[in-house]
Amino acid sequence: MKYYSGGGDDGGTYICNSRVAKTDKLVKAIGDLDELNAFLGNALSKIKYGNVKDVLKQVEHDLYLLSGELSAHIDKSAPEKKISEKNVKFIEDSIASYAKEIKDITNFIYPNGFDGATSLNVCRTIARRTERTVLDADVSDVYVLKYLNRLSSLLFVMFRYVNKSDNFKEDVFRLD
Repeated sequence: MKYYSGGGDDGGTYICNSRVAKTDKLVKAIGDLDELNAFLGNALSKIKYGNVKDVLKQVEHDLYLLSGELSAHIDKSAPEKKISEKNVKFIEDSIASYAKEIKDITNFIYPNGFDGATSLNVCRTIARRTERTVLDADVSDVYVLKYLNRLSSLLFVMFRYVNKSDNFKEDVFRLD
């Protein structure tokens, strides 16, 4: 199998049978989703907790659906709604579940820890950038925006949960 076409050598690409510039805002947003998914795969390889892996695998699946939904915007077809209230609720319920297992925080904490946890924190920052990129691409679907906004919160509580599970003591930021 040939793994390249050469069709993008001029700075363009095909999405949904439409030719668009690789610098198009939606193409950038889809690229950020792809990067986030790749880093989630990296985090999965470092995490030993089945409950965390199961949630991350569902998020990976959802991000592929979200990429498809954004792709439909490029050729101006009516985007099929793939991310719904159900997906947002899954993220919110997961946040609530992990939040019960960790202490509330009143200060910033340093993004330190073992490999699995710190990988999740990197994913959190990529999720936040991806949310901004999607907004910059003028995507206005309420569930897409809610999903991405909640996702960074989920990744933060999972980062803290994995650190706690690995017996890593959080390092709290102090002004002194």
